Amino acid sequence: MNNTAIKKIEKKQSIKQASRKNQQKLVYQIDVMSVKMFLMSAIVAIVILVVATTIISMNNRITKTQTEIAKIEQKTKALNNENEDLKLKAADLMSNSRLEKIAEKAGLNLNDNNMRNVK
Repeated sequence: MNNTAIKKIEKKQSIKQASRKNQQKLVYQIDVMSVKMFLMSAIVAIVILVVATTIISMNNRITKTQTEIAKIEQKTKALNNENEDLKLKAADLMSNSRLEKIAEKAGLNLNDNNMRNVK
């Protein structure tokens, strides 16, 4: 064979080798990019999961707190109603007409000479 044919064959082989190297680099770059994209996607998914969990947890706490507040308000209303009832009973027990009836039953009478007006 002549030298030009050999050079052409060598040139074709070197081109094929260069092409193979470029293809290998491209495959390697694609693999690196896919790994990076996977990692970024995983990180974003984890962040979203953490944020969602935090929001749900806070909503649960808010709901529990609101329930506790409602229970306390109900107890407060019940105690206020009971206090009003007790005030009415105390006023009824201290009424003059009731005290006079009790005094009469006990044999006590009202003597105007023993009364004094205090200013």
